[in-house]
Amino acid sequence: MRVHASVFAQESQDWKSGLSKLELLNIFYIHLDISDANLTMAEDVLAYLKDDGRFTVEIHAVLTNPDDLWPILSDCPIGCIYFQAEDLISDPFTNIPPSYQGIKRGLAYRWNSLDHLKPEKWESLDALLIMTTIPGQSGGSFPNEAFKVIGRWRRELAKISVLVDGGIRPEVASVLKILGVSNVVVGAHLMRSDNPYQAYLDLLHPDMQVDIQAKYFMIDAKNIAQVSSNCSIWEALDALDQGGLGTLMVVDQGKCLGMATNADLRRAMLKGKAGDTHAPWWNEQPLYIQSETTFSQMIELLNRHAMPLHLLPVIDEEQFNGLVHFNYLAHSL
Repeated sequence: MRVHASVFAQESQDWKSGLSKLELLNIFYIHLDISDANLTMAEDVLAYLKDDGRFTVEIHAVLTNPDDLWPILSDCPIGCIYFQAEDLISDPFTNIPPSYQGIKRGLAYRWNSLDHLKPEKWESLDALLIMTTIPGQSGGSFPNEAFKVIGRWRRELAKISVLVDGGIRPEVASVLKILGVSNVVVGAHLMRSDNPYQAYLDLLHPDMQVDIQAKYFMIDAKNIAQVSSNCSIWEALDALDQGGLGTLMVVDQGKCLGMATNADLRRAMLKGKAGDTHAPWWNEQPLYIQSETTFSQMIELLNRHAMPLHLLPVIDEEQFNGLVHFNYLAHSL
């Protein structure tokens, strides 16, 4: 996971000491939240970073007038600029200076307003910044309800860089890895820590009990391929192909009977060719968890099984409620 450090997350405005701290940690990805209130200070920081030349800089602009950003850039090399999107009434990049025409362009949305991100907007985006606390404010808490939203958009925008900012701590970073998020902005956890080195290590290699429950970051059942037990193998194969996750659930009138993968259907087709059509073609006893199973409990469960698992169904009282996807779990184990 790549950590982008928010320099302005320090309690003081001594940003130079913050940059020195990041040097010692070998963190050279800088995230600047620029608002109407700190334009002058941001201009000083950008001029300093231009002369330093070692840091990769990205900007999150939370400005009443987006054009106020351009005069303060001082030709500092910028990797990406995100504009807070909810209150924008026009394209904020319309008046971008010629020297920045090739820059990566992004929009920032609060996690609970992402439904405003329409296809015509994301098709022109290079990057998306998802805010899980109040834009421009430091030290907030990450809302567990945001995990599902982030997971959905990470899957939907597979070709766009996704960055998450707000309340990032080690246990949150662990779950974000599962959801496929590889870039986070870290502010208070790192910049205000008495031991920033340990705080940074904890983000990269968390060694703790994580009590976030599956219901907050599972893929909802409505987004998973499902078939009834009386469908044909060919119908099941078509549903599996349409689902896109390489698995489907067998559900009759709300009751989960099991799950099937490509391998299960292939074996069923071979058995049918040999005349064996009586046995169910799905796995009737898949390894599963419940909605309130915690992240740490899932890790323990997986560690007890030698066979690698990529998906865990979430089943409560025989009802299928979702799946937890573990493609990105390797760094968390």
